Amino acid sequence: MKRIDGEGIALLLDLDDCTGCFGCESACRETHRYPYDEDWMKTERRAPFLVDGKLRQYHLVAPVLDKCRACYNDDPNPLCVTGCPAGALKIGSLMDMVREAEGRHCTIFTA
Repeated sequence: MKRIDGEGIALLLDLDDCTGCFGCESACRETHRYPYDEDWMKTERRAPFLVDGKLRQYHLVAPVLDKCRACYNDDPNPLCVTGCPAGALKIGSLMDMVREAEGRHCTIFTA
C-alpha cells in the first residue's frame, strides 16, 4: 500500500454544505477552457436518502488532482473554491485540510 505524502495538496469537500450546484465544475471549465469531452472537475449529484429519519442529499465533487495541483501552484485561491456559493470547497496542504475537516462531515481528495 502506498503511503500518503503529507506535503501534497488536498481538496476538501464539506458534504453538509455542498448543494450540487455545479459551480465548481463551471468555474474550472471557465478558467481552463478544456473541451466538453474532458472532465477536470465533475459534480456527481446523488438521490436523496434517509439518515436517522431525516432526509439527506449528499453530492460529490470529483476533481482530477494533477490538474488541481497545476492550478493551485498558479493561484492558491482558485475560482472553483472562491466561486463556491456554499463555501463547501477548500484547497491547501493535506495536513491543513485534515485539520479543517476535524469534526465535520467532509471528504478529502489528495494528490
